[in-house]
Amino acid sequence: MATVYTELFQKECENRFGITRDAVRDAIVQPDKEQRLSSQGLTLILYSKKAPGSDDYFVVNTHVQGQDLVVDLAFRLKKELVEEAKTDLPFPLMQALALRFGLPVKVGERETKFIYNEVIPVASKDIKRAMLISNHEDRPLISAIWMRMLQNDLGFLAQCALVFCLDSRAYNEWLGL
Repeated sequence: MATVYTELFQKECENRFGITRDAVRDAIVQPDKEQRLSSQGLTLILYSKKAPGSDDYFVVNTHVQGQDLVVDLAFRLKKELVEEAKTDLPFPLMQALALRFGLPVKVGERETKFIYNEVIPVASKDIKRAMLISNHEDRPLISAIWMRMLQNDLGFLAQCALVFCLDSRAYNEWLGL
């Protein structure tokens, strides 16, 4: 399986946050923890790894596409946030990061900063009408939106594998970059 890096990873994580491909490759090849979510043909894999020579952790967000492992995003988490989360599992660490630096995301009537593996009733099958990111201050964002629209006898549903949106400026400042 080849590892492919998205343009978003290169622009935000590599260029802006200073996370190297070597650090990401190490987290993927020898993770401390790995968690998977497979649903309707989509496989998300998140990895966490303590940064060598540091108390910080890396969390790497990937998905499987054909024969490739696609690296979407990677984040560095300071020790204090990992301790607050009381775990080194990747999905809970992403949740802790989103709760700290996330912007509210509304899907249907559910408004939160982190959605993981949920099906939420919505009023429209149009994803742009079913979801709203509250960004009144026009903050720079970095987001993961793994959601697809479904319909059944009860109406329209948003099947959310992983949805969050971070204020990248606040995150960058927290890192001290």
